[in-house]
Amino acid sequence: MQIPLAKAASQLLLDLGNFHLAALDQGETTKALGNTFKSTVDALAAAKAAREQAEQGLIKPRVAARFAEYALECVLREVASLAHNADNRADGDLVFKAIFPNGLDAEVRPRGVTQLTVSTALRERLDSQPAAAAVKAQVMKDLDTKLSALGTAIEAKRGAERALVTARAAEDGARANFVSGYDSNAGAIRQMFPRNRVRQDLHFDQFRTEQGADNGGDGDKGNDVPPAAGGGTGEPKKD
Repeated sequence: MQIPLAKAASQLLLDLGNFHLAALDQGETTKALGNTFKSTVDALAAAKAAREQAEQGLIKPRVAARFAEYALECVLREVASLAHNADNRADGDLVFKAIFPNGLDAEVRPRGVTQLTVSTALRERLDSQPAAAAVKAQVMKDLDTKLSALGTAIEAKRGAERALVTARAAEDGARANFVSGYDSNAGAIRQMFPRNRVRQDLHFDQFRTEQGADNGGDGDKGNDVPPAAGGGTGEPKKD
């Protein structure tokens, strides 16, 4: 029999668990093991579903943050254009340099929270520099709206990311509990049917590892269950 590792994909563990439950239900002496183990399988299924829901829940906030960032960048480019126009009329570059001391690219290149930080600093320059007064009158309201929208979007995205991290941690714990229970049942089955490897193995499905990855225990490699994709590990993607 093979014992999977806790780092194996949740779907693989669930497939093994459901096979194991069905096998335990075949004999009166093993049904009690199944009654106990079912809660472990159910807990893993629930944790996997929660993680998948959290992954889906992150999509809209990620998209909203990207669009909010783009909208803010459009306003920054408008500010730059207005500053250049003002400088052209005055035959200089005082306005643009007052608002964009490091150039436009330095203000639109950042991403996420950094974009919000540098844009807030730009707003302070726009508000405080006398040379920028004419530009300020034309764009400050729109700039404030876009800054607020990006701040709200980033907070929503952060909340969704935190929810995903929590869900993944819970799934990791559920996988560890599953493997512990599965291994415990394997020991019980060995005791119930000593020196009868064939009977023991009837209660555990075989699986093969992905390209030799160490997903399973004592070295038997089956060929009738394909490797499962995904396990819910890792950190949320950063935009």
